[in-house]
Amino acid sequence: MSFSAEIKKELCSLTNIPECCHHAQVYGLVLFAHFNSYNLSITTENKDVFDLYIKSMNEYVGCDLTVNTQGKRKMTATVNGKENLIKCFEKFGHSANETSIRINYANFANECCVRAFLRGVFLSCGSVSDPNKTYHLEFVVPFKRLSNDLMKIMDELSLSPKYVMRKGNHIIYFKDSESIEDFLAYIGAQNSSLYMIGIKIEKDVKNTVNRKLNFELCNIEKTVNASNRQIESILKIKNTVGLNSLPDNLREIAELRLENPETSLSELVELYEGSISKSGMKHRIDKIMEISDNL
Repeated sequence: MSFSAEIKKELCSLTNIPECCHHAQVYGLVLFAHFNSYNLSITTENKDVFDLYIKSMNEYVGCDLTVNTQGKRKMTATVNGKENLIKCFEKFGHSANETSIRINYANFANECCVRAFLRGVFLSCGSVSDPNKTYHLEFVVPFKRLSNDLMKIMDELSLSPKYVMRKGNHIIYFKDSESIEDFLAYIGAQNSSLYMIGIKIEKDVKNTVNRKLNFELCNIEKTVNASNRQIESILKIKNTVGLNSLPDNLREIAELRLENPETSLSELVELYEGSISKSGMKHRIDKIMEISDNL
């Protein structure tokens, strides 16, 4: 089951919805499916949404439907006849003669109804990508003014969606995880929202571990490369003029480095029997390499 399907299953299973919110939820579900004077229906691949639409239209709106589940993937439920269509339009304060479908705010009896309405809208035309792969929630809306009304509602809730036109449809979408989590929690999909938060935390932990690991590997590589260059310089001196040609303070460092080829500069300071700082150790090694370069 996809992540979108799991969210919609969670939303369809909600119970004890207040009567005013139930009205708003059905309104969102119906309005953002196919809602016009020549086509009042829903086409979906989601069985939970399909069953909820049929139940809502039969029991709440009182409309007869023709159901087609013969397709390989998509199921369709269509309102029968002009009389049933008019009944549905009037139920939500619309007219079958409307030339431009807009959201009728009279269907929101209370503030809580907006939450239920958006839940219905998501069930009808929303989808969410798998958060393990990417963060993306979108609504596919067929009409420009209807999409404008939906964006206005979301803007008033400080959800700040984005808009794009795709294949003749108006797409309202979110790309950041926090907005998606907030929206899912707002419409009642708390479990799905918490799941997304968990995925994001897991990703953040993995990224932090990877960054630290890459940093350590980079430091190790730098240490090894520096040590190799130093040893090459010391061996060059040893094989030409000999280490005894070096001043005692440099010869001691050269021999210490040859004995400990894989240690870092800090570790060499700790191994040195005398008293020397890290900068002092670096200065002497640089001096040895300079002598080697001049040979």
